[in-house]
Amino acid sequence: MATVDIDFMKWLRINALDQPDILISKYPNEWLLNKLLVANDMIQVECPDAVSRLQNGYLSERSYAYVACQMVLRVVRWRQFKSETNGSYTYTNVDPQSNPPGTDGSPNLYVSKREKALLNGYGEDSVPMGTMSMGLDRAYGL
Repeated sequence: MATVDIDFMKWLRINALDQPDILISKYPNEWLLNKLLVANDMIQVECPDAVSRLQNGYLSERSYAYVACQMVLRVVRWRQFKSETNGSYTYTNVDPQSNPPGTDGSPNLYVSKREKALLNGYGEDSVPMGTMSMGLDRAYGL
């Protein structure tokens, strides 16, 4: 399966079902699809093995799309709680309570450490089978 065959909009609606306050419907489909496709491009750059794992069946379409959708949902959440002004007034929509874990907003698309582990099939502290870590991570701050 190639990433172009993934119906990202379907997966976005499914991944946003438990968060009715996000109101995906208030954003144009073109904007959402553009963000999803950029998220897909970022995944391919930051986790180059993800596409081959997807094609080989080691990574499910559901998990791949989940990461792209979470990247976009973070941006949507951030856009909900931002300030705006037109020169004569200032309005700030502030979330008075801390967000539950995993639901923070961000103005930028990014792949989190946990999502990279899901896409790559291994965590940052381990390495893929057949390779050996040099153990320089702590010494050089990597």
